[in-house]
Amino acid sequence: MIALEPREEWLINACSGELDEDDRRVPNSLAWAMWGIVDGHAGEYAAYVVKDILPDYVIEELFLQAGIDPRSPYRDFRTIFQNCSVDETVQAITHAFLRLDKDILELATQAITGSKPFHASMQDLALADSGCCALLAMWDTTSGYLHVANVGNSRAVLGRRNVRGTWEARPLSTDQTGCSEDEVARLRSEHPDEPDMIKDGRLLGSALTRAFGDLRWKLSAHLQSIAQTRFFGHPLLPFFLSPPYLTAEPQITTTKIDPRDNDFLILASDGFWDHISSDQAVQLVGRWLTKNDPATPPRQEAGMNTIIINEDDEEYETARKSEVQEGLIRDERYVQIPPPCEVKNREYTKVQRGDEKNWVVVDGNAATHLARNALGGADEDMLCALVGAPALYPMKRLR
Repeated sequence: MIALEPREEWLINACSGELDEDDRRVPNSLAWAMWGIVDGHAGEYAAYVVKDILPDYVIEELFLQAGIDPRSPYRDFRTIFQNCSVDETVQAITHAFLRLDKDILELATQAITGSKPFHASMQDLALADSGCCALLAMWDTTSGYLHVANVGNSRAVLGRRNVRGTWEARPLSTDQTGCSEDEVARLRSEHPDEPDMIKDGRLLGSALTRAFGDLRWKLSAHLQSIAQTRFFGHPLLPFFLSPPYLTAEPQITTTKIDPRDNDFLILASDGFWDHISSDQAVQLVGRWLTKNDPATPPRQEAGMNTIIINEDDEEYETARKSEVQEGLIRDERYVQIPPPCEVKNREYTKVQRGDEKNWVVVDGNAATHLARNALGGADEDMLCALVGAPALYPMKRLR
């Protein structure tokens, strides 16, 4: 029997969200750490389940790979990586992703062909009918290896200083979409006689080439026809010949991390990367670190238990204006925000990416800092609109 419910209490819900929102989860362990991004589409059900269950599946597979009963009372979460080689760890993560997706689809298959009550069958079908991307990072603090597994178009980027001391972006994942040459080549080799399978960067209409759930791209035409007859299922996709087309097999990278290098890791869904490039994101965090480095405490505003000496001094004013221009601090006297009369008839839809001239460093949290600058930075007219705007179109029309 398949039971898609969390099975371990070691998970800490680090950031709960609403429907279709990205989420993060962090295990309560000192020997290793886990972070993730889950981005749902076509409904929230798959995203919620993957968020809650995927870490359990990964830990279980790591124990099995090491020859340890995952339900044994003597299992030790702190040593799971010590019992697995790098290759075995990669294999365990891969098995966990594929097994979870298989279980999701198996629930749908049982619902379609079985005799569950109508409402129960619809719930199981809704889970597999929706889909999600998943990006998982696991760091073994003992060996220093960082494993990043990706399914979909979320992205992991490592920030690391080069020999010149400047920050560089190192991609730890690739976007798995119909615009990826590698993904298109893989699909062409798997479905060689289907020239209409990918058009305009879309796989039978999907922008993604890997995802959890999304039964319309995975279940057989026979099963989908039964679902359509019994449970108001979708019509078959055009040019649907040889499923499955989507897969939940992750692409995994392994990187050696030395904490003394002060590297940082950025995990975000495609909504963030639509506004900021990988290089820009790393430079933004670099600027944030310049201001917030504990070794060089930043100058703070008055009223925060900090004494600022002689603000009227000309040298202070010159230095402060320079810091504002470099995006290290924010000062309303020097950051020009267009007044209402200047934003009249502004063509907002042409503003697609974060503008570097509007970058500011005003947040105490690096993730908030990244989000602010991706959505407008000092351009508060744009920032407030994007943060507070309702969804103008259904998600299906934007995919």
